[in-house]
Amino acid sequence: LNKAVLKYLPVPCIVLLFQVGSSAAILWVLGKTGTLKVDPFTIANAKLFFWNAIAFMLLLYTNAKALESANVESVVVFRTMSIFVTAYGDFKLLKAQALSTASIGSLCLVLSGAVGYVISDKGFKVSNMFWVACYGCANAAYPIVTKLVIKSNDMTSWGRTYYNNLMTFLVFLPGLFILDEHSKAATLGAEGKVNTISIALLVMSCIWGTAISFLGFLCLENITATTFNVMGNANKMLTLVVNGLLWDQHATVQANMCLAV
Repeated sequence: LNKAVLKYLPVPCIVLLFQVGSSAAILWVLGKTGTLKVDPFTIANAKLFFWNAIAFMLLLYTNAKALESANVESVVVFRTMSIFVTAYGDFKLLKAQALSTASIGSLCLVLSGAVGYVISDKGFKVSNMFWVACYGCANAAYPIVTKLVIKSNDMTSWGRTYYNNLMTFLVFLPGLFILDEHSKAATLGAEGKVNTISIALLVMSCIWGTAISFLGFLCLENITATTFNVMGNANKMLTLVVNGLLWDQHATVQANMCLAV
């Protein structure tokens, strides 16, 4: 969905601000009306979620830039490889149980599929892998940072989602002017590219983003950071199928077979 939004609105910073800002606003309203149990705003909680917001901001922005500069399969590869880094951080920082021999073997098998993809994919170019590599690093770090934040408070999942998106919006807002995307948005509007289709896709991505954010916190309350990362990668087959149906910017059949490992 983000790939489609960025195709129509190639301003990743503005798109991400809309996504996290709308999520925070929706949850604030639902909390005020008593529809959901959303923890009220306090400075102490805001400070607690500052670093988590930084990690979330980097995850979202590097994902948007990676999708903008490379095909979806390349992004999936680096996301898969990030599991190893998360597993190490899980063991060292969160004192999780060390991976068993069978688990390590399974992850190595996944890695072999990623290597096979690199060898098979004609669209894999080193020149456009910078943002993809950055996304892989951010994807590895985010569940570790979030798990540390979760363990330090007793908030509800809706409350954590609200704080995470609100703080991400505040932290990310200066980027709108630093990257001069407000000027780019004005140009897109003048060219007629801000139309019904682009707005509809943006709205859908905002709703979907709120759901993903909430479910992410809900999962991390009950599982390890490594398991969370593995679950995030488990949907790669559906992602690849949808990508193959919608876009012409995708990998070869041989490369996709490697990613199926």
